[in-house]
Amino acid sequence: MSTLTLPEATKDRGSKTKPILAAGAVVTRDHPSRGIEVLIIHRSRYNDWTLPKGKLEAGESSPACAVREVREETGATIRLGGPLDTIRYDTSKGVKQVDYWGGIVLDAAPRPPDDEVDGVSWLPVRSALERLSYAQDHFLVRQHLEQPPTTPFLILRHAKAMDRKDWSKKDSTRPINARGRKQARLLVPMLGAYRVSQLVSSTAARCAGTFEPYAQAHGLTIAKFGQLTEEVGGDDPRAVAKLVVKLRTAVLASGEPTAISVHRPVLPHILDAMDIPQTTLVTGEFLVAHLAEAGEVHALERHRPQA
Repeated sequence: MSTLTLPEATKDRGSKTKPILAAGAVVTRDHPSRGIEVLIIHRSRYNDWTLPKGKLEAGESSPACAVREVREETGATIRLGGPLDTIRYDTSKGVKQVDYWGGIVLDAAPRPPDDEVDGVSWLPVRSALERLSYAQDHFLVRQHLEQPPTTPFLILRHAKAMDRKDWSKKDSTRPINARGRKQARLLVPMLGAYRVSQLVSSTAARCAGTFEPYAQAHGLTIAKFGQLTEEVGGDDPRAVAKLVVKLRTAVLASGEPTAISVHRPVLPHILDAMDIPQTTLVTGEFLVAHLAEAGEVHALERHRPQA
């Protein structure tokens, strides 16, 4: 995501103070007679109309925060679509930095008004733009509407495993350690933000184990492939590429957000197959490739659990 510092806001002049981190989403839906509608909220404290957003809780990731805040402020359950710009602006408590995504509605329940949000409205685009109070919200709505439909494909390096020197059995059975188990737990809301419904892993215990908390939370099975192991895939880029192309085709055909858990030596072959620039990932870190209809990567994100 790029960062947009609002022209009317005072820029942070080299301050070492960390920004206040927040996240939100531009949520839209198709109405049979009114066309595209935008979800906006009214806040009595500020007497404004704005997009749903809020501050990160301790240890929370931006993607998880965006989904949680939309649900709490509007009653809508969403999955994240493509990333939008990051907005920075001054507040009385310091510079606030808000990451935004497009939001795909999965469910919408009525939300009773309270002291924080006293109005929730689905409005046609023109009406929403007329009602929104802030220029940055206008910009984000227009930016979201310019994005093509995409499906998330997540590429994850497995969580932290036991050291090889401390494991006397077959390396493929080496499990994740205490830190890795914490990373795996923290990944549950992060993967959930993209509503991952297909899990693909190397057959190695450390790769599959990284997905187990999420699989258990959502009643999913983990598809395991020997081609993705360090022993096989690390030295066979063709086999890895063939499998990745097959997976990408399946993702595009089904529209099911998918995550793949692999080893560091296999990662370069996956990135090559996806036409993604080479990079390295730390344990538990992942990329989100938003695949457009033709299979190209429209946008790319990078996240890791804070563990």
